[in-house]
Amino acid sequence: MSCRPAAVTGGHGPIPLCVPRDRAKQAAGTGARWDAGQRCFFWDSGIASIPENGPIRAFLPFRFRPDRRPPYVRPWMVPQSLWGWNLRAMLRREDWDRIRRDAYRRAGYRCRICGGAGPDHPVEADEGWAYDDTRFVQVLKGVIALCPDCHAVRHWGRSMATGKEQHVLRWLAWINGWTYAEARVCADEAMALWHWRSGHTDWTCDIRWVEKVFGVRPVADAMDRAAATQQGLIALARQSRDGEMR
Repeated sequence: MSCRPAAVTGGHGPIPLCVPRDRAKQAAGTGARWDAGQRCFFWDSGIASIPENGPIRAFLPFRFRPDRRPPYVRPWMVPQSLWGWNLRAMLRREDWDRIRRDAYRRAGYRCRICGGAGPDHPVEADEGWAYDDTRFVQVLKGVIALCPDCHAVRHWGRSMATGKEQHVLRWLAWINGWTYAEARVCADEAMALWHWRSGHTDWTCDIRWVEKVFGVRPVADAMDRAAATQQGLIALARQSRDGEMR
């Protein structure tokens, strides 16, 4: 489980901050406290003490930003016809490594949603997809760092397939300040949307963001690699479904 920030206390406890290493001096200058044990800056004075235009706001995880409201994280599943169409499959390994490590660095190796970090590895890279449900286009908007628990919420289908459903539902409820029942409703609605989107097989994938921001392009065999990844994910889903039916 990720370390738990002061997510449902109204931000009265120490707030973990997402501070890139090259901005550590700026964070310290705002009054943030460096915790050497956790290797993280914290804001100890609560959200109410942060000036409206204070520079510390740039380091706040989404959960603590005054301009954000729940849900701070929710399931956001890729339509089945696009399973496997991810940057790991479509880019050269060194290009994907550069992109994901840049996301980690920009977040100070903390989760951009809750400020937490995982026990085995602090963060994972999450691709932010937007969906045009009229033209059936999946558009990449960016890559951010998430702790393993918040990332598991985003990939709700995979979490169910790997037996993590209850843990992830509890995390979804906790991080958003919801009841378990409210988290279940959110997950069920996300699954219904996924079924609707997966009923369409003519989705296309737009990853021009990586070319614009990082100057990289998909590898020549990107479609074959994506298709191979897709078949593996479909097999995992079938295995999970068959196990539930026994």
